[in-house]
Amino acid sequence: MPDERGDRRGGGMDDVVGVAVRRGQALLDLGRHREAEAQFRTALAASPGDPVTHTLLAQALLRQQRYDEARDHSRAALAADPEHVPAHSALAASLGGLEQLPEALEVVRRALDLAPGFAGLHLQHAYVLMAQDRPAEALASAERARALDPEDSDTATARAAALHELRRFDEADAAVAEALRLDPQNAEAHRLKGLLALRRGGSGSAVSAHRTALHLDPTDRHAREGLSLALKSRNPLYLALLRFNLWLNSVPTGVRVAVALLPFLLTRFLKPFSGQAWATALVVVVIGLVVLSWTLEPLMNCVLLLGRDRHLLGRAARRATFTFLGFAAAAITAVVLATAGGPGQLVGLAFGLGLWAMATGSGHTVREDRRGLLNVGSAVAAVLGATAFAAILAGAPGATLAVGLVLLGGVVATWVTVLS
Repeated sequence: MPDERGDRRGGGMDDVVGVAVRRGQALLDLGRHREAEAQFRTALAASPGDPVTHTLLAQALLRQQRYDEARDHSRAALAADPEHVPAHSALAASLGGLEQLPEALEVVRRALDLAPGFAGLHLQHAYVLMAQDRPAEALASAERARALDPEDSDTATARAAALHELRRFDEADAAVAEALRLDPQNAEAHRLKGLLALRRGGSGSAVSAHRTALHLDPTDRHAREGLSLALKSRNPLYLALLRFNLWLNSVPTGVRVAVALLPFLLTRFLKPFSGQAWATALVVVVIGLVVLSWTLEPLMNCVLLLGRDRHLLGRAARRATFTFLGFAAAAITAVVLATAGGPGQLVGLAFGLGLWAMATGSGHTVREDRRGLLNVGSAVAAVLGATAFAAILAGAPGATLAVGLVLLGGVVATWVTVLS
């Protein structure tokens, strides 16, 4: 005879799981991710091996950018059901968040083998390929997603992103327009619209589009950075520099290195004409343009920090700006003292500190691994600069070595930043 209490207990357990899962899904749809997580954990406590609940919990964790935990729950779901397609998708998303892109691509492709007719997987495949800088393949995947679901705004946005990277700007404009027709509240489409406006030189429309994107998704770091860029681009000099950098980023590495070396080569070429006014004027203009290109970014960030949009600058940008101001102030002080009759070594120190100012002012734009090295280097340079300053004023014998180290470090820092 069956145990009725056991039956009732099992039925009650199913009710607990079902109610918690339904509540979690509703909270997830409302964007209340932490509360949804709590409901899914309640359901898992009652039914630890359920692949659906593990997957839903992974999705809640993904929305909170807790990629390690999302990966673990996705794998738990797949251990219980190796053919659970949503778990594959959640695992790929978590691996992508952890920047394990080859592994994410492999997982997405396994999911596509299981469900080749699912448009969302083709879309996810496109985004992973975009993250790997493979826009042509990403566009092909987005086209397959579009064929399966032509009314999906996210698919149109993915097509626009791939077309933008391929520099097919007119087609990207059309794809953005299509995305916004399908969903006027698509934050990513508004952000891409702003980027395309920047490329055309329309800083006003770029600001408007990025403000809309940030309003729709206040947590979007890319929209915040894009709005900051658009606001700074209202300065014509900054806009010209931005468009030059966009062109520079589109050419091969060899061309970028040649452009970086061009001012040095030009001054070398003009050395035989150093006594002529035109050559002197040309050297001054070239050096002025180089200094402007390196200082305009932190100077415009200073302007943002003084205005109501200061919140747009992230921690890395603020640090870079304040470091720039510190080195620039020290360099100016050294120049003033040297001009007032101080030791000649102050000029060399000022030049080294100026190089560090220019390098660190754009430090937030380099890759994260190089950014860490630049931060450490700038801290060491600050200590060396203070030591050199004190040694010069005291007439200590080690001043020349300290100045040389600051100069050498500044040259390396600017070179590393250029290559980044």
